[in-house]
Amino acid sequence: MESVLGFLSVAFKLILGLSVLVVVHEFGHFLPAKLFGMKVEKFYLFFDWPRKLFSFTWRGTEYGVGLLPLGGYVKIAGMIDESLDKNLNVRPEPWEFRAKPVWQRFIVMIGGVFMNVVLGVTIFTLMLHFYGVQKYPMDKIPGVYVEKGSAAEELGFQTGDKIISFQGEPVKYLQDVANPNILLESSPTVVVERDGKRVEIAIPNDYINKFAQKKSDGLLFGPRMWTYVYVQAGSPAQKAGLKDGDKIVAVDSVPVKYFDELREQIKNRKDNSILVTYERNGVLASLSVELKEGMLGVGPIDTMFVERQKYGLAEAVGPGAVTAFKTVGDNVKGLKKIFSGDADVSKSLQGPVKIAKMYDDTWRKMGWAGVWMLTGLLSMVLALMNLLPIPALDGGHILFLMIEAVTRRKPSEKILMIAQQAGMVIILSLMVFVLYNDIFN
Repeated sequence: MESVLGFLSVAFKLILGLSVLVVVHEFGHFLPAKLFGMKVEKFYLFFDWPRKLFSFTWRGTEYGVGLLPLGGYVKIAGMIDESLDKNLNVRPEPWEFRAKPVWQRFIVMIGGVFMNVVLGVTIFTLMLHFYGVQKYPMDKIPGVYVEKGSAAEELGFQTGDKIISFQGEPVKYLQDVANPNILLESSPTVVVERDGKRVEIAIPNDYINKFAQKKSDGLLFGPRMWTYVYVQAGSPAQKAGLKDGDKIVAVDSVPVKYFDELREQIKNRKDNSILVTYERNGVLASLSVELKEGMLGVGPIDTMFVERQKYGLAEAVGPGAVTAFKTVGDNVKGLKKIFSGDADVSKSLQGPVKIAKMYDDTWRKMGWAGVWMLTGLLSMVLALMNLLPIPALDGGHILFLMIEAVTRRKPSEKILMIAQQAGMVIILSLMVFVLYNDIFN
């Protein structure tokens, strides 16, 4: 029963996120089409193939939800689109898409991408406004913490390293290099300070493939912390008498200076009793703690390291837009890696199964804030993908409209139909590949 509820929870978050993305995108086509007097025959969330779940008609447009949750569409009269409708009159009616001037058709086609960008920027802006940002200045933290067996360790990073520069530029905050998106750069190099010496770590161009295979919490490494702790309610630590703000200095008489050293000392202890020496208000004391499943029940306090910044709503717009468009830049770098052969396409493309897992992971870590953050990211990715000049995508239609605007000649409907059919074959083949890749990998 629990597994069923878990599946339904993941499915709900995935469908909610996709529904928002699809409705916003299609509304970007729908609204200008209506404003320019075009007849919009259908507005569907998901595809009504092999059948629809439900529909209703209002003011000449059929609104509905389809059974196939792989997107959605707006059907505009007189437009060669996903429906591959060949029944176009020889002479276009004034309310048809093809009867309108190029600039109006261009606005209709770019509208979906525009609305996805607006949604992405809006979500990132609201996230900054409500949650702000927290960063770890490299000059405040006592180095980085590198998990054993992680991608960062394999690359040559070590716990205690202080990051000095990335790509020759000084690093101010840990987040500037902890994000795995640095692997998308060309020949990335990081300089660290280790034991008083500077060490250069060169990251292979194709390492993104190995990183995709490793289990990760989303970052290459985290900040190293002192052993000032907060105590979880009902934990063995609280029952034994430890309090928030205590500094643990030893476990079974073995000194610990950093939280990762504390973690190592209690690792694999299971239900054993340990002697914890701690400092409170400048006074040292010891107490015995009965571990439960190897857990002490404390976490590191980061207030002495972290810088938190809050934004007013208007203040958040600029940084929100920068953050949103940075995701586009990262995806462009990812596409370049794929086309150059440095990134394996089977490990790089995300289908519905992987996206569902992403929604589940972000929900577990960040709750609804993570779900909306991921939706904002996907909205920007959807905008970028739809701009690709592939027939059947918005970018394909836009390309033909730009050719028409330059040459002042419309491509024949036969050419448009053939291009649309070829585009549909490409898109459907890609969807089958991605779905197969998701399921079997």
